[in-house]
Amino acid sequence: MVGKAQVQVPAVVAAYDFSRFGTIADIGGGRGHLLQAALEANRSAHGVLFDLPNVIQDAGAVASDRLNLQAGDFFKDALLAADVYTIMEVIHDWPDEESVAIFKAIRKAAKPGATLLVIEQLIPEDKAPHWAKMLDIHMLTLLGGKQRTEEEYGELLRRSGFALERVHPTRSDVSIIEAKAA
Repeated sequence: MVGKAQVQVPAVVAAYDFSRFGTIADIGGGRGHLLQAALEANRSAHGVLFDLPNVIQDAGAVASDRLNLQAGDFFKDALLAADVYTIMEVIHDWPDEESVAIFKAIRKAAKPGATLLVIEQLIPEDKAPHWAKMLDIHMLTLLGGKQRTEEEYGELLRRSGFALERVHPTRSDVSIIEAKAA
């Protein structure tokens, strides 16, 4: 995952303007690569890295006066309020009902009008061969998860109290699915 992050994270930060947000929460953010890059691009923002306790323990070196660590389980523990939430390559690990539960946990913590950025590889709507279609089979067999189309993400977000605003392409294999708390 670290190798992919070296390509994906710069592409995400180049494709999306984080400057309007005061607090950025990265949910399931691992060692904090995306959050660190977003904070570097927005020097006035503060960040919260949320992940499982053992992951947060490994990420301890990234903590700073602008980056706080929060250990927890997004199925059980409350998340902190933020202006924007990022969740990168997490939702594809989960079937639809668990994905909705994750989005609902974020929605419960989100301020009115907060932004959610779901960063994933999207399955194209056409029938042409595509890497995300192969990854979909891989995720299903290994974890019970799946890659999704823009339309499928829109439905999961709607069920969770978010409205899909738009999709931002990046120069990597992931897209940024931008949603607002409804």
